[in-house]
Amino acid sequence: MLKQIAFAVAFAFALGLFTFNLAHFVKIAALGRPSDLKETWGERIGSLMKFFFGQRKVMEERRSYHHLLIYWGFLILSIASTEMFIQGLLGDWFNFSYLITTAGYQYLALVIDVANLIVVTVMAYAITRRFMQPAFVPLSLDAMLILGAISLLCISHFGYHGFHMANVGHYDWSHPVSGRFAALVGAHQLDPYKQLIDPDTAHLISETFWWVHIAILLGFLNYLPFSKHIHVLGSGPNILLRNQGQRGAMPKAKLFDDPPPSDDEDEDDDYGAEEGEPLMENWGVGKIEQFTWKSLIDNYSCTECARCTSYCPAFATEKPLSPMHLIHDLKDEMKERGSKLLKLKALGVDISKLELDLHVDPEDYDPEDYDQPDEDEYDDDEEGEDGEDGEKKAKADAAPRPEDGPNKDLIAQIKKELRTAPPLVGGRVKDETLWACTTCGACQEVCPVFIDHPLKILQMRQFIVLNDETGRTPGEASNVLGNINNSGNPWAMSEEDRMAWADGLDVPEIEDNPGAEYLLFVGCAGAFDDNAKKTTRALVEVLRAAGVSFAVLGKQEKCTGDTLRRLGDEMNFQMLAAEQVELMNENKVTKVIATCPHCFHVIKNEYPQFGGEYEVIHHSQLITHLLDSGKLKVDNPLEKRITYHDSCYLGRWNQVYEQPRAALRAATGNKGSLTELKRNREHGFCCGAGGGRMWMEEEPEKRVNINRAKEIAESGANAVAVGCPFCKTMISDGMKAVGKEEEIEVMDLAQVIAATLASSDASASSEASA
Repeated sequence: MLKQIAFAVAFAFALGLFTFNLAHFVKIAALGRPSDLKETWGERIGSLMKFFFGQRKVMEERRSYHHLLIYWGFLILSIASTEMFIQGLLGDWFNFSYLITTAGYQYLALVIDVANLIVVTVMAYAITRRFMQPAFVPLSLDAMLILGAISLLCISHFGYHGFHMANVGHYDWSHPVSGRFAALVGAHQLDPYKQLIDPDTAHLISETFWWVHIAILLGFLNYLPFSKHIHVLGSGPNILLRNQGQRGAMPKAKLFDDPPPSDDEDEDDDYGAEEGEPLMENWGVGKIEQFTWKSLIDNYSCTECARCTSYCPAFATEKPLSPMHLIHDLKDEMKERGSKLLKLKALGVDISKLELDLHVDPEDYDPEDYDQPDEDEYDDDEEGEDGEDGEKKAKADAAPRPEDGPNKDLIAQIKKELRTAPPLVGGRVKDETLWACTTCGACQEVCPVFIDHPLKILQMRQFIVLNDETGRTPGEASNVLGNINNSGNPWAMSEEDRMAWADGLDVPEIEDNPGAEYLLFVGCAGAFDDNAKKTTRALVEVLRAAGVSFAVLGKQEKCTGDTLRRLGDEMNFQMLAAEQVELMNENKVTKVIATCPHCFHVIKNEYPQFGGEYEVIHHSQLITHLLDSGKLKVDNPLEKRITYHDSCYLGRWNQVYEQPRAALRAATGNKGSLTELKRNREHGFCCGAGGGRMWMEEEPEKRVNINRAKEIAESGANAVAVGCPFCKTMISDGMKAVGKEEEIEVMDLAQVIAATLASSDASASSEASA
């Protein structure tokens, strides 16, 4: 009975402490904004079973197979630990044989005993691995404490059951590893079985191992929230609540409040009456509470496996971005800032009304500048002063403020710490870290717990750009943003030249062919870039060869705004997107062809936010459909050994992998061949142009496109096909950098197919003269 009482006290204390600490971290995450979760609970539970318990994402990496043994082994160990907890409350008489048959219990015990051996063996490997210090697996005190604790759990299991055998004087076949452990340390011998120590001593040692096991479990439970292994608590909920919809689609930020009703006579005099007042708190993310609560849970779930960093093209080319360390920084910010905000809240301060956005240098901090009541808390127009709002304001002025109460010094100190701490964006997370991202999605693709790194980065970019009054936005980014806003395209070309690419092709415009089945969205690159124009012209030839009815917007077409949104200019993106959607809807567009995956992605996945619901198809998908249906035929297969570079926005973000390859296989037929690059499909390597980096310079030795070009050159291919104008430019430049531009031809899929048509010779001569 004494053992049960002692255990109950220890268990209640440990569980209470764990609940208190867990509630603290939950409250920090709850500081975030609401999250729009759309999936059904059936879908969510299925996802949990597949990716949390099934560890499907972990299985994709061979180097992580040992983690599967640890994870599943630990789940099995939990069964034995649960039994020990129940024994601590009810007594040693209890075991799971009361719930299942005795024979079934013995086999369960055998599985648990062997699982302990597997886990402790893998622990030895994991500890040794850290002493060898491979990439991203550092030797740290935190890691050694966790690995050591799990190892001791297994050893204490062996000790408890092994010495229990010596106590009762009987070898239990269902615990073979525990029996051998006890024999090894001199408790008994196995063949023939013989006790070697006094039963009372064996009982004492067995009970000691039991308490060690319990102490480790309770200590481990309370250490988890403060260690890197907080992911044990965060990963399950994060997988359960993850967004299972379209990846890579940025949510529409509400930048202005709904406009108030206005009198006709004043309508032209008040800017706010037309657009509503600016919601500055929505202008990007500059502090952790501006993320959604789901985005904050992301940070708790990071397993520190470093897959995201290993696959990141920015990190691979020595840029100042490690997605894993970015998540670490956000988690640290959550713990520090979130804890202070919760303290203020507990002291009665309304943290929603605190002006904590701007960083103040400690030497310049004056509490008198910040601790006064907010004069704008209530409307103070003439009607409000005498009406209900005026009464509220009077009551608020009369009510005591926590800042003036007994805790005023503590509140003032916490406020000072918050305001003088380095800002999240530009402080803890450096600007150059955010601008290094190509938004390729490689990090999110490989993350076993589905952390959305790119969205966090883009939301923090928004904060820089939308609130930039000091020139923090890089010069190249500012230039291209200005070009798009002023000219409707990144090159600042005149809209009068937008149809110059079609000279001699007699391409129909939507106004002249309103009944066209498809709108061919040419895109800025396809209209203005000399290299991309060849793709557009080749696609027109393919569409005509297949008898496809299409038209273009002509000079009315503008940039989709992808570059604006990915560089952080959400405001101008929304205006441009709304304008383009209105134009397309006016022309009753229902189907859209895009040669640029960035245009494809934005029109397909983000224009619905503005009322643009269209069937959007990438030209590689349409070409494959035309080939499969027999409307398009390969007359002259290419004698090329061709490889394919996956565009991130077509592949990873939209899962278009097979259609481009099918088109290339058809194009080469029996004369050529299609060879894969080492990094392909979902693990394809970025060209370096995404996220607006097409327009930003980088040091030659750190260029992503050169890294990719070297891989293509080593593949043995004499041609590389792409499905993106940005990829075509970057890969072409990369080939020049590695001296392979004469040996390896860079072609868009449309050019590849056009070259196989019966009319390809005539078109080639006309292309050369264009």
